[in-house]
Amino acid sequence: MNIITDNDLSACDDKECHLLFYFTATWCGPCKKIRPLIELIGFGADPTKLDVYLIDIDENDKISSEFKIRSVPSFHLYKNKELKGSVCGSDIQKVKELLLLID
Repeated sequence: MNIITDNDLSACDDKECHLLFYFTATWCGPCKKIRPLIELIGFGADPTKLDVYLIDIDENDKISSEFKIRSVPSFHLYKNKELKGSVCGSDIQKVKELLLLID
């Protein structure tokens, strides 16, 4: 899992795989609950199909504002800069359903 710490998503620009942005915060209980499960998804994913990025909203206020994040945890799935779907909350089943959109 990649961690964004400088309000810069330019590392994602040339990615051809799906990108899962996991918006979180250190003070968020539900975020802490789901993080180990998201890490497993990230480490187990085929890098040619999925790349997972953790984005702390307090450290990346510009990105959080750009993506209009209203609550955490939030998950946004992109392919070629196009939003394929999003989910809010710590229900891992909903995140798995989101990942079913990967072609």
